[in-house]
Amino acid sequence: MNEVLKVENLSHVYSAGTPFEKVAIQNVTFAAKKGEIIGLIGHTGSGKSTLIQHFNGLLKPTSGRVLINGEDIHQSLEMTRAARFAVGLVFQYPEYQLFEETVRRDVAFGPKNMGLEQAEIDRRVEEAVQIVGLPPEVLEASPFELSGGQKRRVALAGVFAMEPEVLVLDEPMAGLDPVGREEVFRFITGYQQKHGTTVIFVTHSMEDAARMAQRIVVMDSARILMEGAPREVFARAGELTQAGLDVPQVTRVLMRLRERGVDIGADAYTTEQAAALIRGQKEGKTC
Repeated sequence: MNEVLKVENLSHVYSAGTPFEKVAIQNVTFAAKKGEIIGLIGHTGSGKSTLIQHFNGLLKPTSGRVLINGEDIHQSLEMTRAARFAVGLVFQYPEYQLFEETVRRDVAFGPKNMGLEQAEIDRRVEEAVQIVGLPPEVLEASPFELSGGQKRRVALAGVFAMEPEVLVLDEPMAGLDPVGREEVFRFITGYQQKHGTTVIFVTHSMEDAARMAQRIVVMDSARILMEGAPREVFARAGELTQAGLDVPQVTRVLMRLRERGVDIGADAYTTEQAAALIRGQKEGKTC
């Protein structure tokens, strides 16, 4: 797979040269391949949000580079503008980003600014609304008359409609109940599978990271502490704990069982994997 997004030796310092100077990210090198789903985790203040705001040029590096398909996004104003459309960024509580008179106009805002033909804009809007499970009649409604959950769907649809190469989400399931979390998970994975989009999502939930991510990147103190497949990352529970993080709850349960002498693997990180381990152990004893 080709690298669609790459940052090289990226650093960002807020209020440089003042008494309030703060190093938010320092010498970070990171790459995302086409179609990859990456979970970005780290405690509050570790640099996650600052990092993702560099991906589409909202922040400019103090040093280092951000590359989209091998091109430095800050080499020209045209490249920076193109990056805004190539990388779709969904902030935490995206429903607060709504502002147009109708859902149709809100979802169409991004595609319209891309300079697309009206027929293509209409196609993208209708497809995006369908992906997030809203009925066609909602297109003419005011987004401010919708429920909180529907508003979040509209906000996601607005980014989906731009059909970005990279979809970046900052705590996409924050504040949602289990049903809402399941719905958002389904929308994101459904969109990713349909378009082959690279997805990078920030989360504090180890369970969400374990369930969604193919690769996990852990940040600590403005740097990348570790990265790898979920199984590899969660196997380093001690280092995660030192960084103010944890492993998924199901992994903790299996680790406790092993500590109490139960002969079972502790490397499962989803409920489905744990259930398979337990079934396998029962079947082994039966045999």
